[in-house]
Amino acid sequence: MKILISGGGGFIGSHLADYLLSTGHEVLILDDFSGASQVNLDHAKESNKLSIIKGSILDQDLVNNLMAEVSSCYHLAASLGVEKINSEPIKSLEANLKGSEIVLNSAASNGIRTLLASSSEVYGKNPVMPLSEDSDRILGSPQVARWSYSEAKALDELYAFELYKNKSFPVSIARFFNTVGPRQSGSYGMVLPRFVKAALNNQPLFVYGDGTQSRTFCSVTDVVKALVLLMESQKSIGETFNIGSTDEITINNLAKKVIKLTNSKSEIVYKKHSEVFGDNFEEPTRRVPDISKIKRVVGWQPQTNLDNIIIEIAEYMRANET
Repeated sequence: MKILISGGGGFIGSHLADYLLSTGHEVLILDDFSGASQVNLDHAKESNKLSIIKGSILDQDLVNNLMAEVSSCYHLAASLGVEKINSEPIKSLEANLKGSEIVLNSAASNGIRTLLASSSEVYGKNPVMPLSEDSDRILGSPQVARWSYSEAKALDELYAFELYKNKSFPVSIARFFNTVGPRQSGSYGMVLPRFVKAALNNQPLFVYGDGTQSRTFCSVTDVVKALVLLMESQKSIGETFNIGSTDEITINNLAKKVIKLTNSKSEIVYKKHSEVFGDNFEEPTRRVPDISKIKRVVGWQPQTNLDNIIIEIAEYMRANET
């Protein structure tokens, strides 16, 4: 099979490309590399089954041409990261709304089996945990730029569902909860790579807020397996699935764990959210997924514990001097 990965140069996309190439598939990557590094694909470029197209999902003719070549599509391309969304909301909205509309329409017109990447951000600040796929969305004011990403992903999902209902578009939707691992950049606010990099350099680990907010963290290796299982399942078509770990940890304890596992001399320093993101910012206190649906439908659950993930990230950063 020849498979298109939009955003295939990114963190999750490059790991997915590795897996698909290792299982004998041809892979076609579309990425403008505005939020990704071509280094992510350096090791894979030797494969004669990999094609890399530098271009934008906003280029409708390009997307249509590429879609005509493939049998399936993982649509991962997006403008993401809390810091980037907060600082560039209009540019991010354009990519996340218009770009997804172009990709989804093209895939539906060609009958291409598709997986749409969404996010736990769609749930907003719903305090009722764990979050199931049909949990309510609770958002703040439209003046808070952070929620623009939540809105865009929700509209992407709605668009995909309407194409499924009206045009029998074979699409499945995956909502990511803090996927982490080697190659992830901390430059857009991703907390774990930011912590590990600081710890390796014995620099302060900056915790935003009081650190009592909690999250779960899932290995990218486990996430890739989930994506492939969903793509291969007919039962997943027209459905949404949470993908993430259920092991909750506060950001304070995450920072302490990183320092311990890296034998770092770093200290934890606290910053107000307003110092980093400005006055109009809101942070959900908890995010924990209910993954019973994906476990029931395709038999997936995460296998890698957080300690091993942190060690793996640290080893990668040491080897690549990042």
